[in-house]
Amino acid sequence: MNMYAKQRSCVLNEDRLSRLPDDILIHILSLLPLKDAVKGICNASRRFHKFWPFIHTLNFDQCMFPEHDCDYYLEAGRPDYDERFVHSVRHVLLRSKSPTIHKFCLKFHFRLSYSFWQRTSNSTGIWQYYDFLRSEKRMANEIGTWIQFALNKNLEVLDLSFSEHGTVGPQALYDLPNCVLSSPHLVELRLTHCTINAKKKSKLKSLKTLYLNNVVLMDQSMDYILSGCPMLEELTLQLCYGHIRVVLLNSNLKTLKLDIGWFRQRIHVSCPTLLSLDMSGAVEVLDIANVASIAEVSVNRNLIFDFDVYKDYQGIKTFLQTFTRAKTLNLCSWFALVFSVWQLKNLPSPTFSCKSLHLQLDFMIWNLPGILNLLKHCPCLENLIIKITSSYNEFTSQKQLSWYHLYKFDADEYWNMVDAPVQCLIHHLKTVEVAGLVKKKFVIQFLEYLLRHSMVLKKMKIFAKKKTSKIFEYEERLLNAPKASASAAVLFY
Repeated sequence: MNMYAKQRSCVLNEDRLSRLPDDILIHILSLLPLKDAVKGICNASRRFHKFWPFIHTLNFDQCMFPEHDCDYYLEAGRPDYDERFVHSVRHVLLRSKSPTIHKFCLKFHFRLSYSFWQRTSNSTGIWQYYDFLRSEKRMANEIGTWIQFALNKNLEVLDLSFSEHGTVGPQALYDLPNCVLSSPHLVELRLTHCTINAKKKSKLKSLKTLYLNNVVLMDQSMDYILSGCPMLEELTLQLCYGHIRVVLLNSNLKTLKLDIGWFRQRIHVSCPTLLSLDMSGAVEVLDIANVASIAEVSVNRNLIFDFDVYKDYQGIKTFLQTFTRAKTLNLCSWFALVFSVWQLKNLPSPTFSCKSLHLQLDFMIWNLPGILNLLKHCPCLENLIIKITSSYNEFTSQKQLSWYHLYKFDADEYWNMVDAPVQCLIHHLKTVEVAGLVKKKFVIQFLEYLLRHSMVLKKMKIFAKKKTSKIFEYEERLLNAPKASASAAVLFY
């Protein structure tokens, strides 16, 4: 090998990563999980060892810590923390030299069980666990110093999770330090399994995303938090406890996601800038006002109503009338039953302006009148998307179907008996997408009805798993079905 070839070989084999500027290397290391970044540094050249104190993303996850045994700490009947994990957090923070921290993430199984017992129990026996109490409080105070350290570095993203394996409910959660709600640099705040007891208006002037999961909101904490978030764009409340009001009269809030547990009875929402609402769970009363800008609504409601009670009809109708201007509507099978009752009882239904309708259906016999009723009251509908689940829904109780014996119809001939024209099928419906258990008899009959009456239909897309390479009988039926639109194409995936 000549000298030129040797030099060229050395250049090709040289570690190109080491030739990058320091700030780019630090940024790359910050994108890695902390344990991977440290591992990579240990295996790299000595030049890399000076970089890790300048990493600006700190991600501490107890479950991902090497050799951490979650089962051991789940079974522990006393405050027992993984000291190796705690020591690693201390070590990284002590060595940290970055002038700013972009993201601080802490996932740590921590509860104040003995402190909660002390506050709520009249028993003097709690004092025999004084050492446990002291250990809990000492750990809580240290966590507070970790959080404060990150906030002092102009922190932008804070993600705290104190969930403990096998625990459910709002008791004995970590108390969020007040300093978190007074951080002007935070852009994103994510909190899981903790308690917020705000006593004054927050100062989160840069916050755009707020995610609360299993958080206890004491007294008027929700009001105090939101009143100090003028830039908030996305708010998620998942299985939170306490008094919940989402009132933002002069804000930038665009997206609101609510997942409500069975214990929650009333939610109040008022936001003129809201564009998207995603609500699921068992909320009994949802007060919604001042949401004229809303464009996309998704509702997955699990609460059981007595459909024979007139006040329930009025309440549900009022609730749905709030969203009549939305362009995209996403409803669960529960609402198909609601519209079935209204169709069979000749009760007036709200008319929607939506162009896209997403339905998640069990596709039982008693869904059929509801589907027809929805199509009638979506006169501008262009896109119909249906996901078909199993025929049994745990929330479909005998009480919900207590009215069905009063109304009898031949399900096999239901769509053949529909003679009144449906406005959206004549003028607007262009695409239909169906996924899931599409081979059910009632589904095929419904799709044949759509093909016969959709005069401007362009595509019907069907997503179903194929067990063989042969064309199923239902595919042949749909391919050969009469079509009102000459340009309609039936596609299988």
